[in-house]
Amino acid sequence: MHPVGSGSTIRPVAAAVRIAHGPAPRWIQLPEDGMKVTGLVAMTMALFFAGVAIADTSALHGSWKGPWYIGMSSGIVSMDIAEDGSGKIALTNLDEFGSQPVALSRPSFDGKSFSFSATGANGAALVMNLQLGSDGKQLRGNGKHGGFGARMELQRSD
Repeated sequence: MHPVGSGSTIRPVAAAVRIAHGPAPRWIQLPEDGMKVTGLVAMTMALFFAGVAIADTSALHGSWKGPWYIGMSSGIVSMDIAEDGSGKIALTNLDEFGSQPVALSRPSFDGKSFSFSATGANGAALVMNLQLGSDGKQLRGNGKHGGFGARMELQRSD
C-alpha cells in the first residue's frame, strides 16, 4: 500500500449507484412494458375479487331472538333480517330505545360477522358487531348504546 502523496496516483472510480429521474417525476414509471401489463392485470383482478369478498346476507335471513345486556339493564331483543341484509330490531325493557321496531342501518356481513346500527326513540345509536355461529343458528357479540357496553346473544327463532 502506498500512502497518499507518496507518488501514487488516485484514479476516479465510476459510481456504483445511478439515480435517474424520468421526464415526469410525479408519475410511477415501470421500466418495461411487460411490467405495465402485469400491473394492469393485478389491479383488474383485485377489483374483480373485491366484489366476490362481499358475503351473501341470505345466511342471516329470518327471525332472531335472545337476551340483550346494556350497562346494568337487560331484556329481550327481537330482530328480523331480510335476504338483502336490511331488517328491524326491537328491545324490550329499554324505554329510551322505544317500544316499536327500529330499522337497521348500515348492515354489513362478511360471512362471519354481522355489523349494524339502529337509532332508538331517544336518538342514541345502538352499534353492534355480532358473530354468526358455525352452525348458522346463533348471533353473539358486543357493541355500544348511549356510551354503555352492549351484548346480544341471539338464536334463530323461525
